[in-house]
Amino acid sequence: MTTGRFALTGIAALALAAGLATQGCGDDTVPCDNCPAVEGRYRMAFTDGGVPADCTLLGVDLPRGRTLEISRTGASLAGKLEGVGLSGNVSAEGSFTLAGTQPGAPDGGTTVNLSLAGRYTPPVGDGGTARLDGTFTGNFSRPSTGAPQRCGIIVPFSATRE
Repeated sequence: MTTGRFALTGIAALALAAGLATQGCGDDTVPCDNCPAVEGRYRMAFTDGGVPADCTLLGVDLPRGRTLEISRTGASLAGKLEGVGLSGNVSAEGSFTLAGTQPGAPDGGTTVNLSLAGRYTPPVGDGGTARLDGTFTGNFSRPSTGAPQRCGIIVPFSATRE
């Protein structure tokens, strides 16, 4: 039975994302005043071939070509991807985390847990483009008459500022 493994994997991923999200620029006790300008709209891209079959059964796909929106206040980040609200932090070196959950509708909608962790690269020179590179993690679940339907995706991503 894989239900317990999925739950533990999902909890572990969220715990890791939450732990990373508490790390801001420099010392955790000192607010960051000079964090990288990671805010903006980014177009998501994935080099991976696709999603697992159990995700296809849930109607889940990677957000290829979708827009990731990020705003920043100091080291704190807020964002949105595919309607899921995200929050996290950025470090002075450009490492970032974003994570969020969108609960499913009570009548059987899919619950979505997303996290992104990676590095921000600022534009180089005039006309350069900022980018994000990292790992996209998605855990999805939907209640059903039998066991809940679940799937997970962990893939590399890149995103270019629009």
